[in-house]
Amino acid sequence: MNLYCIPYAGCSARVYDSWQQHLPDHVTVVPLELPGRGSRCVDEPIDELAALLDDLYQQLDPGSPYVLFGHSYGAVIAFELSKLLRAKGDPEPSALLVSASRAPRLLGADAGTHRLSDAELTERLADLGGTPQDLLENEELLEIYLPVIRADYRILGEYGTGTPGRVGCRVVAFYGDADDEADLASVEEWAHYTDGSFDVQKIHGDHFFLHAAESELVAAVEAVCTKGESR
Repeated sequence: MNLYCIPYAGCSARVYDSWQQHLPDHVTVVPLELPGRGSRCVDEPIDELAALLDDLYQQLDPGSPYVLFGHSYGAVIAFELSKLLRAKGDPEPSALLVSASRAPRLLGADAGTHRLSDAELTERLADLGGTPQDLLENEELLEIYLPVIRADYRILGEYGTGTPGRVGCRVVAFYGDADDEADLASVEEWAHYTDGSFDVQKIHGDHFFLHAAESELVAAVEAVCTKGESR
């Protein structure tokens, strides 16, 4: 079972490097690196959804059993990637795991973020958390990082609040019990975006429980993967 993982906005897929040590051999973590970060830092960031989905599609092997996981921004991209797979007639994931993300129609709050000035965007990132403070205070690193995060937020900003479409697979939504960005009510709305079953699971932590509650989250993800393999 391949577990394809998409990171949150501005983040490298290396955030998932530690996951494999917590998972059994029958689950293989496959981080999907987006252009402009991590091992693809020399690539130009992509700020258009269709082009990004095409890039990520090339990294998949839908012919083998798999699960798709995305955190925050990554959850939206994972959802759209699942829709693309369905449209192409490829096998859908056994489950789509959306983590720390409001349902698509509730994403309007991010609409103008990519238009903020560098100073305003840096302040927004500081308020949100998840970005290392030493990065936010380093002008040279910010010069590299801000175009990447701005590209991600442009995709979110142009995504709209009513993007149509559903997936056919099971959807499991994870939410942090102290997350002000994606609370339980906004996460439960994901139920309207699948023709399959839907489940919500609580994880202890704020919007970045991906870090603070890693072992708890990975255990929950493993349970979904194991259930998917048994079908």
